[in-house]
Amino acid sequence: MKIRFRDGFVFALLAGAALSGPVLAEDHSSGNALPGQSDAQKDITITNASMQFIHGEGRMAAVYFTIKNDGENAHLITDVQSPACHTLVGHHSDQEGLPGLFTHLALPAHTTLVFPRGGYYLLCLDTNAADQPEQRVPFTFTFLGGSSKTVTIPIDQSHRAD
Repeated sequence: MKIRFRDGFVFALLAGAALSGPVLAEDHSSGNALPGQSDAQKDITITNASMQFIHGEGRMAAVYFTIKNDGENAHLITDVQSPACHTLVGHHSDQEGLPGLFTHLALPAHTTLVFPRGGYYLLCLDTNAADQPEQRVPFTFTFLGGSSKTVTIPIDQSHRAD
């Protein structure tokens, strides 16, 4: 199934509520990036991130965040991985999973996308993250051309996703 993003979808994501929690990031650059893609990790900022275990669903967690592209070029997320998650999929609170959402997600130039509670988010399946307050979990976002950005996302014990 191919997902096509319309302008209305982007605006709906931008309308999401702000999230809390500091995020630490580390850039990884590929020496063989495509034209216009060599600085993807420098153009992208990931903030307001949190990971919340889903109440009553065993070892599943929701990952909420804001991602911003300050660059002059659009960038494409080709993968998201974390050692804390056996599987990561896109999900919406009111719908079924969207497995390809975070493997083909376009980030237009000068755009902010919000993945809030109650909207689209990353779903971490079979998580092995310990259920402890103040723990931080690394997530690596990979972009077309091979560059990547790793962020450490705090586990938010004050809220549980439902």
